[in-house]
Amino acid sequence: RCPPTLRPSVAKFPIDLGASLNGRSDAVAQRKVLILGGGLSALSAGVHLLQEGGGSSFDVTVLCMEHRLGGKAASWRLPDGRYMEIGFHGVFDYYRAIQTLLARAGHPVTDPRWFTPNEGVHLMYEPGARAVNRLDIPSGPLDVAALFDSGFVGYQGMGFTEKLAAARWMAKTGAKLLLGDVPPAIDEHSFTAWCVDSGLDIELTKKSWFKYVLDLAFNFPAEGSAYVGMYGFQRLMGTESSIVHYLNGPLSEVIVAPIAQLFVSLGGKIEFCTKATRIELDPASHLVTEIGTRAMATAQPIAGVVDHVTPVAVGGSYSLDENPYPVGDPAPASGVSERTWRRGTDFDEVISTLPVDSLTALLRTTSRFDEAVLDVPQLRSIWALRSVASISLRVWLPRKVMPSDFTTVVMGTPQPCATLIDYTNRVTELTNSAWGSVVEFEGQEGLHSDLADGRIVRETLESFVDLPFVDKSKIDVDQVMAQTHGNQWLFRRNTAQHLRYLLMQPGHWKFRPRQDERPYTNLSLCGDWMAGTQPTASMEAAVRTGRVAATLLRADAGLPAPVA
Repeated sequence: RCPPTLRPSVAKFPIDLGASLNGRSDAVAQRKVLILGGGLSALSAGVHLLQEGGGSSFDVTVLCMEHRLGGKAASWRLPDGRYMEIGFHGVFDYYRAIQTLLARAGHPVTDPRWFTPNEGVHLMYEPGARAVNRLDIPSGPLDVAALFDSGFVGYQGMGFTEKLAAARWMAKTGAKLLLGDVPPAIDEHSFTAWCVDSGLDIELTKKSWFKYVLDLAFNFPAEGSAYVGMYGFQRLMGTESSIVHYLNGPLSEVIVAPIAQLFVSLGGKIEFCTKATRIELDPASHLVTEIGTRAMATAQPIAGVVDHVTPVAVGGSYSLDENPYPVGDPAPASGVSERTWRRGTDFDEVISTLPVDSLTALLRTTSRFDEAVLDVPQLRSIWALRSVASISLRVWLPRKVMPSDFTTVVMGTPQPCATLIDYTNRVTELTNSAWGSVVEFEGQEGLHSDLADGRIVRETLESFVDLPFVDKSKIDVDQVMAQTHGNQWLFRRNTAQHLRYLLMQPGHWKFRPRQDERPYTNLSLCGDWMAGTQPTASMEAAVRTGRVAATLLRADAGLPAPVA
């Protein structure tokens, strides 16, 4: 069995789902829902299922596929109290779904204890000029004052004619597009080619102010989808939309834990397993009939998977109240038999929030694979989707190396980590600590996938100290690499299936499944890789698709859609 389940009282004792009410045998019986995954999409689906009267209709269990909640939005504490994350995150002002969920969970983005806004200011490093530009994003393409005062006119790294050409393109093509809807049909084009075809000087596509859209989409070195690129570009073009609410603390503590507590308070249950090991699809009845899982062992690297974290033992059950969060991804417990969850006894509905790589691996375990999976268009199409591994590097330095007024992310820095931030300028806990700088680097493997971890870390640090705004007299790369003289670092290469991001290349949109076309009667799919209303891979997309999955099941039960 999996470790003990969390009840609303956060009690720790097992639950026997086999003793629950059975399917449709009683008019008032709750529909038993298994949610595969433990990220924001899973928690969103669970909360939206149970809110506004859903608790009387659904018995919801989240089967977390690892020993900590959060998925790609997880953080954890090291034994000495430092925290590490799978990249850094912020809540854009247009992320309305996650803002609503956070407010309900007691952590609204307006509360400075949990979030601090960037006031719409973005820092853009332009390598050609070796300069950081402070960009106030204009409130739409007609905001000429902002466009010229803090946009192209003052932008270091472009000549006068280049600035004029960029402004002309924005006024002509940008205005037409940004004032209307972005059509998904342009997904067939690359972001760069579409912009050049619509009049943008190709030389301007080499500038950081242009390339950052591709960097944010984790597409380097591949070209990005024009639809995803222009959608993201459009969302940022506004005074409110360009505001980013940066977390004032670790992801799991600021975002994941309060949402999980909300789910539990509504009656939801969480079981921590290792991975779903098997799924059985019956193409005749068009139903999911069985799910297999294995119980969690103490945390240790998964055999054959490069996970790049230092594991510690996880003893007994897991509590949402536990702090610090444990480190390391667990392997199945040795000698423990598979747990089989059966339709009609253990579940009626299954919601899969697994990322595309994890889902395709799970689907291959079903019997009659060709008939059950490849003959189902909604499932077959996902084999055309590709993914990319992100990388996260955090460096703790005894002395301050970045300017104190750099309180937001610097974009456009050298690959493989095209964005960085000094958290001592942003997070209260770190501002008041003994650390001089705590610098987070984020990017993706890209052209560096064949390099060893140490080589990537060294190249990143050498590029960092070469940046003009870094006080290179306060940092010694050799000392940092050796973790001596008070320097420490932790590197995470997120190659595991469940931590990879969707590669949003041109033409990929038609392969993303639609949520209203469920592949099996009792199987719903959600996650930030679905064809949802937020096409960029983000916490917002995860929350939105979780809400859609809940909406579909609520409609089946005759319940209204959950509050947005």
